[in-house]
Amino acid sequence: MKKFMVALTGLVTLATVGAAMPAPTLTANAAKKTSSYVSPSLSVNKIYSNSKKITGKATKGSKITVKKTKHAKKNLATATASKKTGKYTAKLSKTLKKNSNVYVYARNPKTKAYFYRIIRVQAASTKAATKKTTKKTTTKKSTKKSTKTASFSVKTPTGTWKSNTANKYSQVFVFSQKKGFNQTLYKNGKKVKKLVSYATYKVTPKTKTFWKITYTRHNKKGSFYMRFTSAKKFKIVNSKNRVIKTKAGVAPAAKWTFTKK
Repeated sequence: MKKFMVALTGLVTLATVGAAMPAPTLTANAAKKTSSYVSPSLSVNKIYSNSKKITGKATKGSKITVKKTKHAKKNLATATASKKTGKYTAKLSKTLKKNSNVYVYARNPKTKAYFYRIIRVQAASTKAATKKTTKKTTTKKSTKKSTKTASFSVKTPTGTWKSNTANKYSQVFVFSQKKGFNQTLYKNGKKVKKLVSYATYKVTPKTKTFWKITYTRHNKKGSFYMRFTSAKKFKIVNSKNRVIKTKAGVAPAAKWTFTKK
């Protein structure tokens, strides 16, 4: 039986959403139904330029490696996910630069199936400084403001997302580590056509809430951009992060907003 590996990189564009076709830094490779191997799950906590370790959670017993580039021979850190909780802590061998990317891999030691995320390194954490100055009135005010600007975070698009209804049409997006990216068009609640199925997809974050999605199915590619307005809602936008009207199969062009089920 053929072995298939599924990978979703942690870092999400548009042209036209859902061009009809037979069909996670973040990159996820869709596993075919005949695959006997399932890639490990992997979550990575925020990484800062002054971080000394990388933490997160993965499939129990997974081997964790951190690399500077996708094909780097040397590791920045290694660890093994706890066999009881799946939690891991990988100590970094060097300081990371702000706005650089790191590749975090989770690999099944038996099947060699793996999954990885591309994580953007953020500016040095100022939590320690904030704790020392929270007693001051001016600091309390500034702390409240910074909390509002970062009230939510989204690590992956994994899950099922349902759109608004426009001209009697609606859409459902599904992002899955096992089944890849799937897009289905509905009219008056009834299925019209599956526009994309089992596509390998890649997520490239432009900012914390502005992502580009590219997907491939049978050597045919598509892409679109999304802007998150909350942890469970995003709008389809263009490359300049502006809401635009887009077509989806036979549905007329419309502005689409998706909500996570």
